[in-house]
Amino acid sequence: MKNTFQKLIILSSFFWAFQASAQVNFTEIDGSLLHSQYHPNPHSKFKGTVVFQNGTGSSLEAWSTNKTFFECIKQLGNLFMYDRSGLGKSSPDFSVSSANPITAQHVNSKFVQLLDRNRIKSPYILVSHSYGGLYAGYFARKYPNSVAGMLMVDPVPSNFLYSDRIQNQFDIALTTIGTIPSREAYKLYGVSRQSKNNGITADGFYQQKGFKTSKRQVAELPLMSSTFPIIIMSSTEMNSSAPIKGNWHSLQKQWLNQNPNSTALKAQGGHFIQIEHPKLVCEQLNHLVKIAAQQSKPNR
Repeated sequence: MKNTFQKLIILSSFFWAFQASAQVNFTEIDGSLLHSQYHPNPHSKFKGTVVFQNGTGSSLEAWSTNKTFFECIKQLGNLFMYDRSGLGKSSPDFSVSSANPITAQHVNSKFVQLLDRNRIKSPYILVSHSYGGLYAGYFARKYPNSVAGMLMVDPVPSNFLYSDRIQNQFDIALTTIGTIPSREAYKLYGVSRQSKNNGITADGFYQQKGFKTSKRQVAELPLMSSTFPIIIMSSTEMNSSAPIKGNWHSLQKQWLNQNPNSTALKAQGGHFIQIEHPKLVCEQLNHLVKIAAQQSKPNR
């Protein structure tokens, strides 16, 4: 009984020591205070970092809400998650406006500074969800030597058009948010008030306003390198709900490169595959981590 109790104390101490090692930071970048979390794993054979890009309106909790998924990915390597400006615990960027919207270049400028300021070690395995795939794709095409792999969870394609339904929602937002200063827009149309505003948010509006520019910025970069694998996980419900014009599954494959380990998979269910199928998504990330560990690359 005494030995069992001692073992429990040791295990408990190890658990809390591991939990305490997580680093929470707030970093000032271009006028915004960006919230990030770094979860180190010194025992991983992959010595780079798995970094996460959330989707529209989502905080880093999109990756930590499902405890099965979160505990699983923490075993794979060093993790870095953050909230983009105006999402989660990060403050809004009041420099954005209808004339100066959120674009892939805008987001990645802050992202690169955030990685540098927090000394996040490369190479990176980029894990993205939904619209975050556009930002991850921009990074991968601009900094291919810093990337060891990509896991794209139900990403938007690199080139697409929204459905008429989505476009109509944006047109409504244009008559409201588009006419007021961003400081007032984030106050009246913050993510926390989304349900009261028919799903319209300031972040979503400014992102949509910069949508065409973001697509052009991605297209102007070199084609996706084939030096690292890309795994796309596509949901069946998004394909049937038609958020865009064209076939969701087919258009997502625009992101694929010629790497022999790159592939596109389908998952039954909704858009947040990491929440509905945590083990499946973790398995795919584990596959990328193993490949990256075998193919060590120089730091960025």
